[in-house]
Amino acid sequence: MELPLFPIGELVLLPGMALPLHVFEPRYRELLGRVRTSGEAFGIPCVLPGEQPPADSRNPSMEIEARIAKVGTLAHLTHVDYLPDGTANIGVVGGERYEIISIDHNKFPYATAEVRTWPLEPSDPQWVQAMAKKVLDRFLIKIQPRFGDVSKDVPEDMLLKASFVAANLRLGGLEGQRILESKTLLERFEILSEFVGVEQRTLN
Repeated sequence: MELPLFPIGELVLLPGMALPLHVFEPRYRELLGRVRTSGEAFGIPCVLPGEQPPADSRNPSMEIEARIAKVGTLAHLTHVDYLPDGTANIGVVGGERYEIISIDHNKFPYATAEVRTWPLEPSDPQWVQAMAKKVLDRFLIKIQPRFGDVSKDVPEDMLLKASFVAANLRLGGLEGQRILESKTLLERFEILSEFVGVEQRTLN
């Protein structure tokens, strides 16, 4: 599957995560026109942190490609508001996880990637539920001073619950990428447990 890419920094889009964006560069305005017409998803891959190469050897396209995370989440367009200057405010929501096979910088002004979807491997639902409860209990305490009580906003779906916790902890870059690349939903909650202070990893 060919996927248009819109890399915008150390941001990790997760399944079910809603994200507002401002589109202003001409190449990404063209990308927006494409996905509006076709209805296809696009990719917002995380640009991982790294050292800048010397100025005399810097190739911006190759540098960014080397730092683009190879695992991301499909971004589905939810709304578009065009502004008088031709830029646009858009909203997207994360869908399935994908893995990049190859990247092409020559076909369009924006990069595209050949990707395959990469679903999570199965987990024991009982273990997932137990770990999710521990994570959520600690998470609600941790963010109380900043956001107040958000318990009513937590999704019921376990996959979306994990994304909700990660998004509100504002985990991006290497931390967010580690969560996204977890092999199972249980592993995802186990990684999240490290950020909210859960030490137990066994059922009680």
